[in-house]
Amino acid sequence: MKTMEYQTLSPNIGVKNVDETVQFYTETLGFNLIMSVPAPTGGLQWAMVANGGATLMFQEMGNLTEEYPQLASRPVLGAMTFYVKMKGMQTLYEKLQGTKYLAKEMHKTFYGADEFAIFDNNGHILTITEDTAD
Repeated sequence: MKTMEYQTLSPNIGVKNVDETVQFYTETLGFNLIMSVPAPTGGLQWAMVANGGATLMFQEMGNLTEEYPQLASRPVLGAMTFYVKMKGMQTLYEKLQGTKYLAKEMHKTFYGADEFAIFDNNGHILTITEDTAD
């Protein structure tokens, strides 16, 4: 049997407004817009952002349920969080401290990592951490 090797995993996240989501991820979190697809009615229906090795895709929820009708009855926010390892965590923490986006203050975990958590503009939770060796 041939072995399998996964190359990448990039979540495609259903969102209410792709333009607002791209704005949040580029302006607030420092991602770069890599590519996008305009919606027939204006704005964006899909976009990809990246920073370093992290890549995320966002698709307007109505467009996503056209592609996958099985998603229509599911809640937009599932019980899912994103674990983000980055460099410069303290800079981002200071930028978001005191904003509505901070979900959990900086703390040390039981496994010794410094972490904090944020809400994105859609309510998804991103746990932010950094390697202590860096």
